[in-house]
Formats: sequence, structure tokens, C-alpha cells
Amino acid sequence: MIKYLSGAALLSACLGLVTTSPAQAATLIYNTTESQDALDTRYGGAVTAEQLTGKYADCTLLYDGDVTPGDLQKFQAIYEYNGLPEGARLCLNSRGGRLYEALSIVDFLRDSFADLQTYVAEDDRCASACSTLFLAGAHTFEGESYETIAMRAIAPTARLGVHAPRIVLPNYGELYDAGEVEAVYDDAIRDSALLFAFAQEADDEGTPYLTPYLYARSIETPPQEMYYLTTVADALFSQIPVIGISYDVTLNTDLITSICHNAFLMDDGAFTWSFAPTWKPHRLASFEEFWPNFVEIVHSTYQPDAPPFATDVQIEQKDGAIYGVQRGYPVGGPYFAEDCLVRLPTSAEVGEKTSFGYIRDAWDARISPDIEVRIATQYPRGPHSLPQPDHVATPYTYWQYESENSGTEPHTYPTLMLFPMTQPLADLPRLPAPTQTTEPPEAPHTQRLSCDDLWFHRNRIFHENGYCFASERGIDTFGNEGCFTKSPELSGRDAELMQIIKAGEKELGC
Repeated sequence: MIKYLSGAALLSACLGLVTTSPAQAATLIYNTTESQDALDTRYGGAVTAEQLTGKYADCTLLYDGDVTPGDLQKFQAIYEYNGLPEGARLCLNSRGGRLYEALSIVDFLRDSFADLQTYVAEDDRCASACSTLFLAGAHTFEGESYETIAMRAIAPTARLGVHAPRIVLPNYGELYDAGEVEAVYDDAIRDSALLFAFAQEADDEGTPYLTPYLYARSIETPPQEMYYLTTVADALFSQIPVIGISYDVTLNTDLITSICHNAFLMDDGAFTWSFAPTWKPHRLASFEEFWPNFVEIVHSTYQPDAPPFATDVQIEQKDGAIYGVQRGYPVGGPYFAEDCLVRLPTSAEVGEKTSFGYIRDAWDARISPDIEVRIATQYPRGPHSLPQPDHVATPYTYWQYESENSGTEPHTYPTLMLFPMTQPLADLPRLPAPTQTTEPPEAPHTQRLSCDDLWFHRNRIFHENGYCFASERGIDTFGNEGCFTKSPELSGRDAELMQIIKAGEKELGC
């Protein structure tokens, strides 16, 4: 079950509005063609009736303006009357406001098991107190019990902002006795502790609502400023999906290098960097802090004229997938380096521009195809070293050897890892413009995918659920090690993704 910290204390020291301009009370708009009278009958006058278009066309509710006292009652009226349709989306456009009110809304939605996803649209801002509403966005499944998963997303040009704690006294310039100041200070310290505890909370799938990375950005940014998530690194480290984008990339060695760099940046604790100089001044450092150190270490060599390790990068297409290797990460001092191996599920050829799907909503981001990475050890070579083993000759043979002999599963990463961490979110490739057509829309994640692509995705799911292959192709691609069934039972994400894949295969006539 989802767990929230109780009461208005949850983030009240962290996300206070810093602007001094007058509050602009939020309007809660219900996206509908119904009349205001009809909506008043349904929700008791809590919302404004309006048909939303453009970037708000898919919003169920639009929360536009500052968080002010009385907003909680609007949400209470909605759920006490008739509630919202399944999978409702709350779009947010707010510079912040009253934290107590925002957190009261979060508590109410939690207690109501509200199925309310959150979204910040193109060029909109959700900062300060608004961030609490955004981070609490969730999708709730109702069955034998309630299960809740974090479900929130931003558009590439949206501005999601956080900043540091501050102590707010009722009236600036007045004198307060020691007891009053101590009480306010004690509340701030308590709320900071609650914020730290909230950063440990996760949904039923293990996704944190407030990641350690975003928590650190919150407390280190001065109250007069705002830290906005603007890069691929910010989105990945904060685990905030970016939607409205297409995963269009060119299959070349630059792509392999970007993925491998990203893997080491994301998952340094899983590899062996402890034997080399670290690029992070501390584990929660910002990307801007540690990226220059990382670049310096990666491009360093032990002997300027004759590096003891191979440092090449290769890419090839083999058996319906792209395989790549970036060799020679200097992680082990003079004793060893690490090679990064990548597998991408696509039948496109090297050098082609291809797409790994379109991300239209937060659910798409959850089920987009994963990137698989393996890490292998490379030892220094000299003039008297034995020849390199045959299995390192190509990315495919290297991957197969490590799969069979390492005894570990590959690391998997979200598809956003296809883009360099330095890339601004605003520069990500966008969804193609909609066209007027009478044809039914394509199933998500099947555009531009071939029958081979869909075959790979479908059988990868079966393989991960213990399926024993009988076909030569299945055995060659996935193997039968550890298999235990001919009838795997799929549920949750796998079952839903399987339906999408089958719809795509039907459409292509596979």
C-alpha cells in the first residue's frame, strides 16, 4: 500500500512559495462540454465547467493558480459527490502557495485512495507548494486490496521546481520573544526530519515519491531561488517521466557511448569505481557538480603514449537486436578496466535512424522497452600478453559470453537513457504532429516496429516469466536456462504490455 506522512508538516519547511507578489487563487476547472448547472448538480459547485483544448485536452482537471485556503474543500466535494473517472489526470499550473492547504489535499487524496495522476504541460510551471501535489500523483488499482503506483509526468518544456527550507514568522519586522522563535525553529527542524522520512517512502512497485537526488536539490537551493528540472539527468535521477516525446535515435557508436556513460553515472554503486578516483564529491551531488569530474576520469589514461587497455567502441546488428561495446573505463587503477556491453531490442540496421516508441503519457513511460547493459572486466595488456580471447572480437560474441558465464542478470534502464544526460529536456525529439485520418490509431509502442521487433519483445516477456522455448530461434536468442513452464502466467505490467504487442502484430499481419 502507498504510505504518506501524515499532516501538513510533510514538506512544509521545504517548498514554501518565495514570491512576494499577491496570491492568485487557483481555479479548479473540470474538462467537460456539460453546462455549469449540470456540473454544479454533480459536484456541488466545487469546479468550473469548461471544455479544455490544446495542451489541456487530455486533462480531467486543471488546477491553475496559487494554492489558497479553501482548495481542500473543492477536492472533498468532488469525491464526496460523484468522484472522477478512472485514470483521471490533474494538470497543474501553479507557482506555489499555502503548503498547509496543499498537504491537506495530499492527505485527503491518500485517504480516499483517489486515482488521480498528475501532469505539468508544455511551458507551464509547478513550483514550491505545487510540487507536493505533483509528487503525490498516483494510479490506484482496486482488487482484493488497494495497490497504488506513482503516476506523474512532465512535458519537455514544463518547469518543475523545488527549493530549500525556510522559517516563516507571521509578520516580518515585528519583535518576537524567545519562546515564539524557538517554537517556530522546532517546527522547522521537525518538518525537515519528516521531509527526510518522506524521501524514504516508495509506492507499491518501489518507486520513491521524492528521490534522494531531488531531496538533495530541495534542501541545497536557497529559498530565494528555485531548482528546476531541465536536463535528462534531472529527470532520470528524480525518476520523473517526460512525456510527449519520441525515442528517435540513430544507431551508431555515439549512441553506445552515451548509453554506457549514462549507465556508469546512474549506477556507480553497482560497479567497481571504489578502486579509482570518484567523480562525485558526495553521493547526492548534483549532475552539474560531478559531470566534469566524470569526463576527466573517463578520458584519462595511465600511459599517455600507450594506454594499457583497449578503448574502442563497436556496434553491430545481430539476430534482431543491436549490440554495442564501449571498452576501457579506467575504474581499477592500473589493475583492470571495465567494458560496457549494450543490447537494444530493434531489428533496424546500424546507421539507421529508428524509434523505440512514442511516450504519450506516464503509463507509456513505465512500459517502454528497457535498455540492457552488462559490465565486463578487462585486464591491462603489454607486448608480451597473450592474444585477446576470441569472445571479445565482436559486441555480440562478447555479450553472449558474458550472458553464459557471468552468472548475473543484465542491468536494465529506462528508455530515456538513449539520450545524453547533458541534453536539455526541451531539446528531446517530439511526437509527430497529428494528421487527419479515418484509420484507427496505432497501438502504443508499435509505430515503426517490425514483426521481428514485436517477436523479440513478446518472447522476452515469456523468457522472463520462465518459459521453456522449443523453437531454434527462441533457444538461440534467449536460451532455456532456468526455465520451468510452457504456460507462463502473466500479470500486471507484463500482461498489459503483451496485449499491446499482440495488437501490433495483428495490425502488421505478423
